[in-house]
Amino acid sequence: MRKFHLKTLGCKVNQVESAYIIEKLIEKGFSFSPEEEAEILILNSCIVTLKAEAETRKIIKKWSKLKSQIIVLTGCYAQKFSDKIFTFLKDDINTKILILGQKEKFRVVEILKELLDKKSREFITPLILVEDISQEKTCYPIIIKDFFAHSRAFIKIQDGCDNFCSYCIVPYARGQPRSVPLEYILKQTEIFVEKGYREIVLTGINLSKWGIDFNPPKNLTYLLMKIEEFLNSFDKEFILRLSSIEVNEIGKDFFDYVRNSKFIAPHFHFPLQSGSNKILKLMNRKYLREEYLEVLERLYELFPYATFGADVIVGFPGEDEKEFRDTYEFIERSPLNWLHIFPFSPRPGTFAEKLKSKIPQQEIENRKKMLKKLIESKREKFLEKEIGEERKVVIEFFDKNKNMWKALSENYITTYVDLSKLNEEKEDWQGKIVKIKFSKKEKNYLVGDFLKPL
Repeated sequence: MRKFHLKTLGCKVNQVESAYIIEKLIEKGFSFSPEEEAEILILNSCIVTLKAEAETRKIIKKWSKLKSQIIVLTGCYAQKFSDKIFTFLKDDINTKILILGQKEKFRVVEILKELLDKKSREFITPLILVEDISQEKTCYPIIIKDFFAHSRAFIKIQDGCDNFCSYCIVPYARGQPRSVPLEYILKQTEIFVEKGYREIVLTGINLSKWGIDFNPPKNLTYLLMKIEEFLNSFDKEFILRLSSIEVNEIGKDFFDYVRNSKFIAPHFHFPLQSGSNKILKLMNRKYLREEYLEVLERLYELFPYATFGADVIVGFPGEDEKEFRDTYEFIERSPLNWLHIFPFSPRPGTFAEKLKSKIPQQEIENRKKMLKKLIESKREKFLEKEIGEERKVVIEFFDKNKNMWKALSENYITTYVDLSKLNEEKEDWQGKIVKIKFSKKEKNYLVGDFLKPL
């Protein structure tokens, strides 16, 4: 039995695709093992930032010194920078390297078996199998039988993006928007429900673009209604979570849906990137700060207890003190209570890479610290406000150090629950939904008292 190891960098879409690849390899007789024991090492890579790109190179360099037979590099780095493998490895290659693009990654089992079956025939290394992704019209429908070791299940519903934000390399590595057909999404949902999953997370490169490539076009709200209709056929409680959506790509029907939804998680993540209209324009973000705030405030009226998250880039070229202050004050006044803060990372081939007025690195770090301090303060107040409230949580695992179960609430709060009085086996609770009442705050999480199973 041949041993393999797979490592994933980057987004939730990469994680879903990696889970699919692992499952298919195991089905064909391969065995997952630690990287130092593996004959085949697979990296599903990311290039969204310079840091992610550097991490890809670091891992491949490390692996090239191991005694594996084949290294497989796939994902966004493989799609966009396959030629760079010659540069950063040079002559330091002690193994065969296979580079697979975004389309080819789903044929990895077939390709590996073909190469391994031809032991006597050497292939030129690196072997590059990367097709142009820009004209791809279909989204490979991933069906996974189980999301091993996870308490929630992720479904990839969409791939690609055509927004071409000026700082973003993703459209060049993922292609144009392509949607997974409804029947495959419902089939995947059914499989996960039958496996016992009670929380479903929808993910994609640009989730809000689902359905625009259909004839006639559909939208994300239509999909959510169909999934909810399907989940309603089970006499169970569920949580349906959205990973990230764009404020300018949701319509009135979205607000109508969430207002009446039984399962939608009160957790909304809208990439902001900047609170300055000047910088938003330079970024080619297709909304104004006022429009962004309007969406948040409408949802806040419906869900004052929701987590409202955002991505923010600090140090974008041209972001002087006034523009940063606009962003700081916007976040301060908005319902936002969760942030992912990224320093500007110039990506090759993007418009922003060519912009002048670069911000000094120390200033970028200072701004990042300021936003971090601000959002930590807002998050703390949000958590304190939740004490005494009743919420649904999905149980994740038993934390031996705290002697409690770690969980995640419907509104995205890390929660610890004591279930010891119920005299149940520990493994019986993983992945289940229970109702709790938040009783106290500890650092950056809340403790909840068990009320009842759901």
